[in-house]
Amino acid sequence: MITLSVVNQKGGVGKTTTAVCLGSALATLGYSTLVIDLDPQMNATKWLLGRELKPDEASVLDSIITAAEEQPGSDWPLARVIEPSHVGVDFVPAHSDLANIEGEIGEQPSRPYLLQERVAEVRDSDVFHYLSEVGAHAVSKGCYDICLIDCPPSLGLLVVQALTASDGLIVPVSVDGMSMQGLQQLVSTAREVQNYLNESIEITGLLPNNLDRRSGLVNEGLEQLREEYESLIFETEVPWRSKIIEVSTYGTSLYEHAPSSDAVGIYEDLAREVASRCRITQPDSSPAEE
Repeated sequence: MITLSVVNQKGGVGKTTTAVCLGSALATLGYSTLVIDLDPQMNATKWLLGRELKPDEASVLDSIITAAEEQPGSDWPLARVIEPSHVGVDFVPAHSDLANIEGEIGEQPSRPYLLQERVAEVRDSDVFHYLSEVGAHAVSKGCYDICLIDCPPSLGLLVVQALTASDGLIVPVSVDGMSMQGLQQLVSTAREVQNYLNESIEITGLLPNNLDRRSGLVNEGLEQLREEYESLIFETEVPWRSKIIEVSTYGTSLYEHAPSSDAVGIYEDLAREVASRCRITQPDSSPAEE
């Protein structure tokens, strides 16, 4: 299983939309896909579950906290929290209490690695008896091909945990000046994580997102992005489309809401490009297209 964090510390760049629409496209192409909501705003959870979690319902926070506590009988492996969704992916819901995670797990040295431990467990087929109880999509395959972590708009402990647990990063980018400055800071943080916590992490790709090509400023921003990060930019660009905005509002998928929209093909192109860059074996067991 390849784990990718969808991350940008700037809000409003389309992290959740990228995670869900890309995940849905990957699932449609036959890749068994897990989405982890690691954002206290719970946007992916509300999209995929259709509501917020109730106070007594388990979330990714329970899994992280019990990994820290190591108390017998209170363990919540990530697989116990996984739910199926109507868009083809399985997902781990979030709770707003994630915002208090630093107080929950204290200053223990292992805290950057807690999510990494939980994600590693999902790679073990022994956990799949939990998934069969809820009818998760991955049960038929006995494994996940890819896990996407929807990160909060910050560079705090939650993002550090996500980066430590990940093989790569997908960075949705708006091509305005403030986003470009934030991108430099994110790249610097990723390098620090690589140096001190997770030497194998790489930037899988920068995704030009929500583009309006009619704007001269957008085209100038894209040119600047290419000058600074040419080798990291996905060939696929996601243009502004009303249908993309609508699917998050209505809590559905592009396949259900707008199957004839060109956005469907755009996200499938992105899914193939992600699979190729990560060298994920195609569902028919042949190598992903280069």
